[in-house]
Amino acid sequence: MTDSTSGAARMACGNTLIPCTPTARVEDRRFDADAGSPADDRYMDPGDFVVQTCHALLENIDTLVDEVAREIMREEPTYGAAGAVAAADLRNNNRENLRGVLAHLAGKPSTGTAFAVATGRLRAEQGVPLPIVLRAYRIGTRVVWDRMVVMTGGDSVAAQSLLSRASDIWRLVDDYSQALTSGYQESIAEQHRRDASARAAALEALLRGEVEGAERLRACADTIRIPIPGSYTVVCAAAESTAVEPIPGTAETLSTLGIRSAWQTRLHSGVGIVALTESFTIERLGGLLRERARDAVGISPVFGDLAHAHTALRKAELACAAADSGEREVLRYEQGLLGVLIASSPEVAHSLVEEVLGPIMALHEHDRTTLLTTLSAWFRWGGNITDLSERLFVHRNTVRFRLNRITELTGKNLSVPGEATELHFALRAANIVRQLTSWTATHN
Repeated sequence: MTDSTSGAARMACGNTLIPCTPTARVEDRRFDADAGSPADDRYMDPGDFVVQTCHALLENIDTLVDEVAREIMREEPTYGAAGAVAAADLRNNNRENLRGVLAHLAGKPSTGTAFAVATGRLRAEQGVPLPIVLRAYRIGTRVVWDRMVVMTGGDSVAAQSLLSRASDIWRLVDDYSQALTSGYQESIAEQHRRDASARAAALEALLRGEVEGAERLRACADTIRIPIPGSYTVVCAAAESTAVEPIPGTAETLSTLGIRSAWQTRLHSGVGIVALTESFTIERLGGLLRERARDAVGISPVFGDLAHAHTALRKAELACAAADSGEREVLRYEQGLLGVLIASSPEVAHSLVEEVLGPIMALHEHDRTTLLTTLSAWFRWGGNITDLSERLFVHRNTVRFRLNRITELTGKNLSVPGEATELHFALRAANIVRQLTSWTATHN
């Protein structure tokens, strides 16, 4: 290369002529995205083409900002007058991000990736999809890179200098993209937490009957995404603890079917409001719940005013308490009124259990469970000793012994219809009392 070439090579940037000198070897400069600053402060040769170019671009930052904004708005309709991001917002954001990147490459003090994080959070709040935000970053990077290529003016030394720093440039762009993604995801996570909290509060208010007035009712319905007007039912499913999902996958399945619902997990139950339709009736809902139930499930009658959700919840709870948990029964309130009647009078239920089954309830847990299981099976399978022995996997004489033991302890003979009825009611009451006790502990 001649002296004139090596010492006086120049390139154009607007009206600015920048001398290009041969580039010294530039050491790898890692960028710490978390800290938002270079991982080291090693000396950068002021004669480096990229350094000089970045200085020139910073001096003409408004021109570069306009060019980047035009390209982004041309390729992505989300940005600009008709999109979610106004042109002025885009330009202001571009200016800060470009200043940060160019200042770092020029070896000047830089804000690091902090503004990229802020950009990600802002775009998430504006509802711009992350792929579109990242594409805008790539478009901006492409514009800057193309400008740098043009500024080499075809000079081989300048071009070589630019290529030698390419990995640094793209690594820095990657750091900014990662920071933007991190900010975006943090904002989305915060939005999800806020939305979940708002939905939980709105659902709890409805189920407690604390929503007054049509406007507040509609606001709650909008928050939990339940349509108004409509036909609704409340579901209550028993659960051993919050660690066990009572009816797994139900909310997702309903959503797939286009059915709106809102659910809440409690200590010993899961409850939900389901919006029914002409095609998705309460009968279809019952069938769906039977496929997934792990314990007793109660369903309220259909109602048409969300303001009555708290009353429907009480009926669903009573139906759940009246359902047979051992059989994972799904019971509609209006179809289990006998059990509901017992459940609606806890004091009477307690007295019935104590009066009829008291001696059995006083036994050690193993003996108590054995006799109650046998008694339940006797009613379920019609009192046939042979069927009971097969289903309980014990000898027929063992079944007879247990039944005689029940008679001895309670004074009630299963062969006498009236006394058998008392035992049946008391057995139902014992199951109901257990459920009601769990809910009382939960609500208190």
